[in-house]
Amino acid sequence: MVHLSWSIYNGMDADNKVRRREILVSLCEQRARMLQDQFSVSVNHVHALAILVSTFHYYRFPSAIDQETFAEYTARTAFERPLLNGVAYAQRVVDTERETFERQHGWVIKTMGREPSPVRDEYAPVIFSQETIAYLESLDMMSGEEDRENILRARATGKAVLTSPFRLLGSHHLGVVLTFPVYKSKLSTKPTVEERIEATAGYVGGSFDVESLVENLLGQLAGHQAILVHVYDVTNSTNPLIMYGNQYEDGDKSLVHVLIIVFLNRYHQKAPIPWTALTTTFLFFVIGLLVGYILYGAAIHIVKVEDDFHEMQELKVRAEAADVAKSQSVHMPFC
Repeated sequence: MVHLSWSIYNGMDADNKVRRREILVSLCEQRARMLQDQFSVSVNHVHALAILVSTFHYYRFPSAIDQETFAEYTARTAFERPLLNGVAYAQRVVDTERETFERQHGWVIKTMGREPSPVRDEYAPVIFSQETIAYLESLDMMSGEEDRENILRARATGKAVLTSPFRLLGSHHLGVVLTFPVYKSKLSTKPTVEERIEATAGYVGGSFDVESLVENLLGQLAGHQAILVHVYDVTNSTNPLIMYGNQYEDGDKSLVHVLIIVFLNRYHQKAPIPWTALTTTFLFFVIGLLVGYILYGAAIHIVKVEDDFHEMQELKVRAEAADVAKSQSVHMPFC
């Protein structure tokens, strides 16, 4: 009876764990899918904003965009960028143009530390910004190590790029910055890196405050089941960086579900070795050898059986002939 009761308990407990895991997987995948979709929408809209700045600020004279227009437009279209704290446009300024640029805008270019920028070959001061990040005005994006690397890669590739996680200005939360290049002239079908750099007029960027966006996402998907969510940056797989959540929080650690979300490739790496494909191919090869060996063995066995049969038939004929000869010799009359 005790054994039967224990068996019943184990069966019901196993079913309960299966249901809990299914619920956990569903909750996690729902959140990850929504995060991925909203990220794609945000990236597309920032790209469209870069094209808008290029078209109405550089292709038209005089420019049809100023700070007031930019701030109003970005505020009214903020719903298109649900994951971004704000967007801004930084103009590319070479050192020979700095004095004229500062006189035109009525302020000096500052570093991220809000001090006058030292002499550099070029700068990227913010001239247009959404009201939520208005404190970035006049700050040189090239003075920040993460932003500078992002800018250089964006204008060389012509594609959207993300920084590594770092503490954002204002919120001081961990986040990343998305950057798109803006061109002052139309490029050829297959422009070189030098042509891209030469045509670069500035950079449109948007910041992702990971803590805020995850809180917002969890709020939208709040349900009856409370779950702990941790977000890691696993670019460095040997030392992942926790970007959201307390890794020492108490909770039921018997049920854990891991999802990997790829936003943008920050680094070009060799593709991993396709072990699954190699293993499958090797197994098919081995199975083919075994089947071939079996068929070959069966064919050899059939040939051997046929040879033995013919030999037996021949021996049988000889035996019958011998019996007939013996019988005839027994019944032959003596002279």
